[in-house]
Amino acid sequence: MKLNRIQIMIFKKLSKEKGLDADGYIQQYSMEFICMQRDSLQDLSEEEGDIWIHRAYLLSL
Repeated sequence: MKLNRIQIMIFKKLSKEKGLDADGYIQQYSMEFICMQRDSLQDLSEEEGDIWIHRAYLLSL
């Protein structure tokens, strides 16, 4: 299953904070957050998005 619209909005916000477009952000940080190389938002599953968002949240604390 692909990302839902809330996850997409979160990824756009996270990428903006890093000064990247969403796909560039996914390419650069996917190995760090989900231990798999992904190249765009379209490549992420909903589960991978949840894992990524959760880890990003924990790092922000």
